[in-house]
Amino acid sequence: MKTRTKASGTLRLLVSMLVATLVSAQVAPQPDGWPQFTYQGIITEPSALKYNPTGEFIFPSVFHAGYYLDEPLGEWYLYYAPHDNPGGVSLMYSDSLEGPWTEYASNPVISNVWAGHYSVPHVSSAMAFWNPDAGRLFVYFHGSNSVTRWAETDDGVTFDYGGIAVRNSMGGPNVTESSYARVFFHPDPSEYKYAMFYMGNELDNVRRIRLAESHNGRDWVVDPDYVVAPGPEEGANVSGANLWEWNDQLYVVYHASSGKTYARTIDSSLREVGEVPILLHKASGVGDDVGRVASPDIVTFEEETYLFYESGARLSALIAWAKVV
Repeated sequence: MKTRTKASGTLRLLVSMLVATLVSAQVAPQPDGWPQFTYQGIITEPSALKYNPTGEFIFPSVFHAGYYLDEPLGEWYLYYAPHDNPGGVSLMYSDSLEGPWTEYASNPVISNVWAGHYSVPHVSSAMAFWNPDAGRLFVYFHGSNSVTRWAETDDGVTFDYGGIAVRNSMGGPNVTESSYARVFFHPDPSEYKYAMFYMGNELDNVRRIRLAESHNGRDWVVDPDYVVAPGPEEGANVSGANLWEWNDQLYVVYHASSGKTYARTIDSSLREVGEVPILLHKASGVGDDVGRVASPDIVTFEEETYLFYESGARLSALIAWAKVV
């Protein structure tokens, strides 16, 4: 009896050690020199904002307005939107990435009704990208969830409707949502100049990261394969992906159902992706820095690196920022 007890105890210990090893192996070690972001605060305080239909805001997109635009309101523009109906792409501006940020007086700059083009329950997830071929700022957004659109502007506040960039049918017959897009220059411009990561939901209700490519930022081709599908670490869904380069390595960065943001190595074709995620950032749990971290937008300027992101539960999130200190 004693022998059996000892053996079973040893077996339980071995099983526990194996489980712990498997759990820890779900996240790859952070590379040397990996940025450690420190929470700095909330940018979109609902009580301080004139346009605040839902008390929550998502998907920050930072644009260097002073570099591209004539007579901008500030050096930096921050686009964001409510998640819930009616949404509405909104703008804040600042002369510093560290704020203070000022709300644009006539938000939203893109609403859920655009006469002659669409009338939808909501528009959200704005992505600002300077298109050098057009010489204009393109802002991509979804509305509703089945369509990613874009609009074009010379000043960042008055827009011309562009059209539909990606719709469900472009991703295949099982796709039910095509939203939360980030656009960037293709790291391998031999075939396409621009690329897009976006979230594709399917009939199985699992959200994955998809890839679209374009010659001009207007007409897009969706790749049939996934960029990132959720694994044991991430949970049921992944979304909010962006391309990021750090220490000469490309990464796809994104958030997951776990409430954390991750990075995976990716090659210049955007098709060879690391199998195990690296933790990018999670809430510290101290003070206001609690809950979910999502939709990462990383900006490096004058040797300082900043992270703008959604902070908090999915339907009550606010825009927060962190900094490598």
